[in-house]
Order: sequence, then structure tokens, then C-alpha cells
Amino acid sequence: MGSISMEDIAMLESRVAHVEHLFGNNPTEKEATKSLEEVNAKVDKMLGKHPKTHALLKRLGELGTYTDPSYIMRYDPSKFIQQEYVVGSTNRLQTAAVQAKKIEELKGVVSPGNLKNVAELEKRMGPLTLKCLQLHDNGEEVNKDINELVNRWNGILGTLSEQFVTWDNLLRNAEEALRDQD
Repeated sequence: MGSISMEDIAMLESRVAHVEHLFGNNPTEKEATKSLEEVNAKVDKMLGKHPKTHALLKRLGELGTYTDPSYIMRYDPSKFIQQEYVVGSTNRLQTAAVQAKKIEELKGVVSPGNLKNVAELEKRMGPLTLKCLQLHDNGEEVNKDINELVNRWNGILGTLSEQFVTWDNLLRNAEEALRDQD
């Protein structure tokens, strides 16, 4: 660094004068620097009542260095990459944690007593599964038959509707012809 020149002092004095000018509308007519000192003293006094907050504020600059990516890279790039991976995987990790809690809750549902008849139940499940597949296939055939029946019914209704419209037109024309003759 060097010594402070007169130009630097003049520049600082002009800045202080500018700040005082900004705070010049205060009713107590104090200088801005004195107002700022009073505010700083009040904040320090208030922080004195809360030592944890005061300690945190003392380390605020240190916290800023920890969040700087260059700080992390300076010590161990592999840890930085690991940390970035963890941060990028946050959603996946949270989902896995929720699923792990669900598994923990459901552990009590599965007990050895529920699983001792698995071999016997497995023998009974084979025929039931085949029957289920047959019913599913039969259900698909019934659905096809019902769709065909509904399509035929709609066709009949469509034909009847067209016929009724034709008959209505014939009757209307005949009635008009009779009126015209009278």
C-alpha cells in the first residue's frame, strides 16, 4: 500500500460531505457520520444481548469464503465434484429417503408367519392364474360381441330414422298437394 495523499483525503471528505448532504434532512441536524456511529452502537448493544447472533455475525465473512467455489476447488477438486454430485442428486436422495421410511414402516407387515405357507399357496395360484387369463380372454370376446351388437343396433336405428324422415317428407308433400288442390 502507500501513504495516503491529500487527494485521497479530499476525495473521502467529499464523499462524507455527500453522505451528510443525503442525511441533511434529519431534524436533529447531526452529522451523518455521528448518526451512523449511533446506529452502529445500537446494533452492537442489541447484538450483545444475543451472543449467538453476535458470534454468527463475526463469522459472516468466513461463511462467505466457504461458499466461494474457488475455495472448494483450492483444497480438493474431487471433493468439489462429489459435493456438486450430491447437490445435483438432492431430489433423488430425498425420494430415496422417503421410500426408505415407507419400507421401514411396512417392515412389520411382512412377518415369518405370513410367509410360511408360500409353497402351498404357490401351488394354488397357478390354476387360479390360468382361470383369470381364461376369464380375461372370454371378457374380450364378450366385449367384441357387444360392440358388434351395438353397431348393428345403431345401424338399424339409423335406417329407421332415415325411413321415418322419408315418410314424413312424403306425407308433408301429399298434404301440401291436397291443400293446393282445394
